Amino acid sequence: MELFHIQRKVEVSLEEAGLSNIIVGLDIGTANIRVVIGEISEDKKLLITGIGTSVSTGLRNGLIVNIEATVQSIKKAVEAAELMAGQEVENCYTAIGGDQIESLISKGIVAITSKGRGSREITESDIDRVIEAAKAVNIPLDRQILHVVPRSYIVDGQKGFKNPINMLGVRLEAEACIFTSSGTSMQNFLRCATRAGYQINGVMLKTLAIAQAVLTEDEKELGSLIIDLGAGTTDALVFSDGSPLCAVSVPAGGIHVTNDISLVKGVSFETAEKIKKTNGCCWESLVDKEDVIIIPGIAGNAPREISRKEIAIIIQSRVEEILEMLIKKMPQQAKKQELNGSVILSGGGALMTGITELAIHIFKTENVRIARPGNYGGLVEKYRSPEFATAIGLLVENKQNLENSVVDNSHKKRKSEKSSLSVVKNFFNEFF
Repeated sequence: MELFHIQRKVEVSLEEAGLSNIIVGLDIGTANIRVVIGEISEDKKLLITGIGTSVSTGLRNGLIVNIEATVQSIKKAVEAAELMAGQEVENCYTAIGGDQIESLISKGIVAITSKGRGSREITESDIDRVIEAAKAVNIPLDRQILHVVPRSYIVDGQKGFKNPINMLGVRLEAEACIFTSSGTSMQNFLRCATRAGYQINGVMLKTLAIAQAVLTEDEKELGSLIIDLGAGTTDALVFSDGSPLCAVSVPAGGIHVTNDISLVKGVSFETAEKIKKTNGCCWESLVDKEDVIIIPGIAGNAPREISRKEIAIIIQSRVEEILEMLIKKMPQQAKKQELNGSVILSGGGALMTGITELAIHIFKTENVRIARPGNYGGLVEKYRSPEFATAIGLLVENKQNLENSVVDNSHKKRKSEKSSLSVVKNFFNEFF
């Protein structure tokens, strides 16, 4: 999967290139599964034609623990999206995250010319070779590389190049951020989608997908932090100098907040979840002391009142702990970075009242915002929510990949035609 690539002009349509103009994003979460169907129009715009959501019952802390339950949830979400879009889908792209994801910075170096031959222009082939050299790292047998994202290039000792193609040099170095995933977890995700009847065309890191949906170029360059507040896990991705620096995750999320309310206030998990969603706040100062929540009695008992202020204290304590755990887990290289861009909050937890104020307090910056995808048309705008940022990001990234595939196919076709013409010309030159 090509990430943060150089834009290239599309010369032929997807249909002419033999590619489908339908893209499907599948976000398999701990609490919910979300599907978004997009269509690339003739003028190369992405249009959202269908969305679907179903309750997820087969995951725990971002890991699949019940294959069959996950399969059924995927089917329900896809069928709901198909019904809205008015068409069936067979292929989709999905995303993966959680504590199973690890990242590291690796460097590769290659020679541009043989010894003594002097410098020459750097080509795409040289870029491919140096990235392959950066990928040559030792990783455990139970893990597999998910992405290799170039951060910068060094040409003959000169640093800071983002795109060294056509530059003269004799030695090329690359620094890349490598993301790896548990091989078993990856296979379980693919297996669930396959058993549900859908082919997975590609797998992407969740927070990278979110970045494609909501992050601006200025925020990438200045240094930003994307936080995906999920139900079972909370994931973060650090950007600096225009590209990813590291990814971290902690096995705690919205479900743990609900558990705290349930245990402290002696209510069922379902009641605690409802309290959190309808009256919850994670910044105590926003709640009035006199505010109360009335909850139904259990086993015929009379309804009772709960202080909303006390609920806010419970929620704030847990969410604050989760965010501080993320910071502690970040490598020193990321902690030293000055994040002059934004802290961007995504996932279902980003809908909670007071989350922006709490993030401002924790990260000591006013540049905090909620991840809201752009407007891509469609019958409803429900997808313009932080809950759908991952699925929308899958569509945005793979729309660009499809367009680049069209260009590549077009170039190969023209190259083949030129080659055939050259053969014919040589034939005539030889005999006449």
